[in-house]
This record gives sequence, structure tokens and C-alpha cells, in this order.
Amino acid sequence: MSWSKVLDPRAFRARFAHCWADFLHQNYRNPEEVSVAFGVRYQTALNWWQGINRPSGDVVALAGRQFQDFMERRA
Repeated sequence: MSWSKVLDPRAFRARFAHCWADFLHQNYRNPEEVSVAFGVRYQTALNWWQGINRPSGDVVALAGRQFQDFMERRA
């Protein structure tokens, strides 16, 4: 079965910023720690923390290597 039949890509994209924020809250103490962990500016980390923006694929892939169950819990 194709992913599009199992998971609606548009709906997933729309809610991913909030999923990412939840992940950050569960694994990091604050936006400053997120900034250091992912090598991004504080404002970027804060936007992720608040669920305003979502990261690019490379950041998610790096998180997936360290937290292997991250994506499994989001589908």
C-alpha cells in the first residue's frame, strides 16, 4: 500500500511543526539547548520550540539517528 493511502501527506505536513515541538519539549530543556544541539540560531530553535516552523529534512534525519523512535511515534 502506498504512503499516500496510509498517511495523508498534506495533513502530516500541516501538523509536523507541532509534532517537532512536542519532540523538542520531551528531549530538551529549553530553546537554548535545542540551538546548541542542532547548530541553529536561537531564533530558529525558539520558532521550532513554539511550533511556529518546522525543520528541514536533514535536521529531522539527524534527530532520527539519535532518537530512532521519533518518527515511529508520529505516523
